[in-house]
Formats: sequence, structure tokens, C-alpha cells
Amino acid sequence: MQTSKRRDTRAALIHAAERLFAEKGLGGVSVRDITIAAGAKNQSALHYHFGGMEALIKEVFAHRFRDIEHHRIARLAEIDKAGQSGDVYALLSAGIAPLLQGCLEEEGRLYARFCVQLISDPRYDAGQLIDDIGIQSASAIVHRLSEALTGLTAETVSTRLRRVFTISVMITADYARSVEAGSAPPVEDAIHEAASTLTGFLLAKPATSQA
Repeated sequence: MQTSKRRDTRAALIHAAERLFAEKGLGGVSVRDITIAAGAKNQSALHYHFGGMEALIKEVFAHRFRDIEHHRIARLAEIDKAGQSGDVYALLSAGIAPLLQGCLEEEGRLYARFCVQLISDPRYDAGQLIDDIGIQSASAIVHRLSEALTGLTAETVSTRLRRVFTISVMITADYARSVEAGSAPPVEDAIHEAASTLTGFLLAKPATSQA
């Protein structure tokens, strides 16, 4: 029973933090705000479960990404079955589809807005957080895209792949807004448009420097 209560408190803290961070930004929320919103009786609950605010922010990012991981792995398996393991559009579609599909639920829309706050905060490197979490699907997609992006320098590939995540977050947040406004296109259409946009970005011919 005690273990169950600890799990419930931990989950409540994560969900309360996600909502507050999405609404107010990472710097606009206090430990007290989160513990009150979570209904935690002990004001030290956040430090007990996470050790501090920074660790909680990382866990808020990680907890929903674990669900995204399952959907991405399934899509990657479909890509492999179709013989499209090196197809840039298919890989990007697999990457962003779970994010956009999540926006059909309120929690997914909150997560989208939280991620915007995260990528806007100079204290956090979302790419490093993904590596720290050990998201295999993200690593697989990045590896395959790197191999597919021939004709670009290694530096250009690295820069574009890093920015693809940032662009994906902004696309997802925009879709979340349109869902709430009642103006969103069907999610499969949104996935196609997003993957097409990202494909164009990755495959764009580098601009030549002007003398």
C-alpha cells in the first residue's frame, strides 16, 4: 500500500509539473506550485521523489517519450517490412507521427507545449536528454537519416538533424493549437504535411557562400 501511494504521488507530481510548465514556462513554476497542484501533503515530496526541479523537468520530458517509443518502433518495423528503411520521408513520418497523434488527447497537447518550453530554455539540450533516456527509435531514425543524406557534409547533416527535432516540436505545438481551436486537419494529413516539410528541409541544397 505504501509503495502504491509513493507511485501515485510521483505520478501526480509529474502530471502537475507538465501542466504548469506548459502554461507558465520552466522558469515560472516553483516547487510549492507543483506540490500544491499535485495534492502532495508533504512540501518536500518533490525533492524526495526526484531530488530537485531539474531532475523533475527531465522526467516530465522522459515519461511520455517512453510511450512515443512504442509507436515509433512499430512504425519502423512497418517501414522495414515495406523495404523503405532508407526512405527519408518514411523515416520522418515515423518520427513525428506519434507526436501529432498524441495531440488528439489533452495530455498530448500539454506535452507539446511543454516541449516548446524545453527547447526554448538554454539550460537544456533536448538532443542530449534523448540520448540520456536511451530512446532507441530516435537513435535508429537519426542513424538511418545520416546514411541517407548523401552529398552533404557531416557538419551540415549534424546541424540539420539537430534542428529537425526543434522544427518537429514547433509543428506539433501548432497542431495542438489547431486541434483545440477546432481547425485541425485529419491527423494523417498533418503527418503527411509535417513529414514533407521536414524532408524538404533535410534535403535542401546547401546555399553557396557569397564572396
